[in-house]
Amino acid sequence: MRFLKAERLFNGKEFLGPDEVLVLNTGGDLYDIISEKELDPNRIERFEGIICPGFVNTHCHSELSHLIGKIPKHSGLVDFAKQLMILRPLTSIEEISEHVQEADKNMLNKGIVVVGDICNKNDSFRVKADSKIYYHSFIELIGLNPVSPKSIVETGTRLLDELKHYDLPGSLTPHAPYSVSEDLIKEIAVAAHQQHLPISIHNQESEDEISFLLGKQSKFNELYAFLKLDISWYKAPESFGPRYLNKFLEKNKCILVHNTFSDSKDMEAAVGKNYFWCFCPNANLYIEDRLPDFQQFDAFKSSICFGTDSLASNHSLDLLSEANLILANYSGFSLENCLSSLTSIGAEALGLSEKFGNFIIGKNAGLNLIEFKSGQIQFKTKIC
Repeated sequence: MRFLKAERLFNGKEFLGPDEVLVLNTGGDLYDIISEKELDPNRIERFEGIICPGFVNTHCHSELSHLIGKIPKHSGLVDFAKQLMILRPLTSIEEISEHVQEADKNMLNKGIVVVGDICNKNDSFRVKADSKIYYHSFIELIGLNPVSPKSIVETGTRLLDELKHYDLPGSLTPHAPYSVSEDLIKEIAVAAHQQHLPISIHNQESEDEISFLLGKQSKFNELYAFLKLDISWYKAPESFGPRYLNKFLEKNKCILVHNTFSDSKDMEAAVGKNYFWCFCPNANLYIEDRLPDFQQFDAFKSSICFGTDSLASNHSLDLLSEANLILANYSGFSLENCLSSLTSIGAEALGLSEKFGNFIIGKNAGLNLIEFKSGQIQFKTKIC
């Protein structure tokens, strides 16, 4: 048995009392939480800092790791997407796999134990099968034309079957409201609800996206022209964000990713829904050079989680870098709020609260040692 005590213990939701000690079995699972008064002081391992559960990266694209530094910053979402589509096919699967493996290693070394990972291909599957990180792979579907939702779902299901071949968990998910038809969102939503699986969707990432969904000309029209897709048939929904998604996802657990241009009306529309707000601020700055207005999410602190996005839109997959950026720009967000977002809320968003994000008796949800100085969180070491 190991007996661990730090200056503070955070269990995923709150700080424990000053006398509490974590008891681990020989396999690293949490066996008990007891008072240090019950122990010989010489048996206790003492740490300076805060011990908390392993971190949950709620939104990542590990399969894009080979594109680090290749797309210019501040290009805007549409030009970023164009470059992504041009550059992505130019790399061999062997090189892609090497970069995914390095990304996986770096995330593990930074205390990340769970990743909600977006997949358009099978490029990351083999690495995940050998990883110590728990991945939930979202097989992302794209298809704005309402003519073919079933064939798109069938294509995604084949990828999902391949994922299952590696004994990896996953589910189908829509890319974004501007790239997925209403019929396709409905089909994904029904399946996810029946299987009690989460949905992840990119939300309100750019002003051009909002203009497009309101039926106005925007750079998204240029994007579809670049893709040689005729969208003359397209009828804009003339709403966006939760106001639009409520029509399809009211019964679903849904992770809304980015939320850079969400406003007070979106907050009103989200009340009472099972939505989680996932922020990836470094990616927001990289692509659009803009952050969400975090202050307006005060009523939703219990449903805020963090992601790193991809190395195509970020300098690293360090979740604490995201957390510290939010702490620096969100005056109403406490250390306790932030640690919950890094751990239990992310696990809840992915439907993994029984395994990760908390101090769970009989489980190894990871243990990280961190410190909090000058309003920022610093990673010290991964204990287990």
